[in-house]
Amino acid sequence: MTAREALHEATRLGVVPLFYDPDVARARATVGALARGGATLIEYTLRGPGADTVLAQLVRDAPAGVTIGAGSVSTPLQLDLALAAGAAFVVGPNGDRAIAERCAAADVAYIPGCLTPSEMVAARAWGCPLVKVFPVSALGGPAFVRAVRGPLPDLAMMVTGGVTSENATDYLAAGAACLGLGSDLVQLAWVVEADGRRLVEATEALLARIRRHRGEAG
Repeated sequence: MTAREALHEATRLGVVPLFYDPDVARARATVGALARGGATLIEYTLRGPGADTVLAQLVRDAPAGVTIGAGSVSTPLQLDLALAAGAAFVVGPNGDRAIAERCAAADVAYIPGCLTPSEMVAARAWGCPLVKVFPVSALGGPAFVRAVRGPLPDLAMMVTGGVTSENATDYLAAGAACLGLGSDLVQLAWVVEADGRRLVEATEALLARIRRHRGEAG
């Protein structure tokens, strides 16, 4: 998947589930449940020792039609690990121009983390059409998104940090291009119970809510 295709899919779907689990079997089960629920892009965060090894296995074993990316990439070393593992997209808690340039050279989508309008505009100048706004709930939630998009209506934001299934459409209504959902959606108990059925159902319900909000069929 090219960088352009990954970014298009993120905004088309409207949500990128994200998680970290050091247990390979459980991580595979999580990806499987999210995929059965309709998620086509999944972010696995590099938050612990050996996470790149798990990421590589998730990329290798990804269900048909599912693309795996790396999250929490903030250093050149983490980028090396993400690219070596085969991540199709990279998400950072911060923005880094050098990472943006390396991802562009590798045709891997980079979604940098931003806090202020200046950071967002700078990231777009690096060639990043989609920026991650984090932590959005601490900034004012949907009101912040709406305020920023007033003078910057063409800015595409992926909002994370405090986004839940309940407030998801509030962020979309405020102008967010897509959402990043972590522990509110990917709950460990839902992964281990009944072959992940509750996670499948929660993912299906969230995607259906997004489609209804957008007025889409299906």
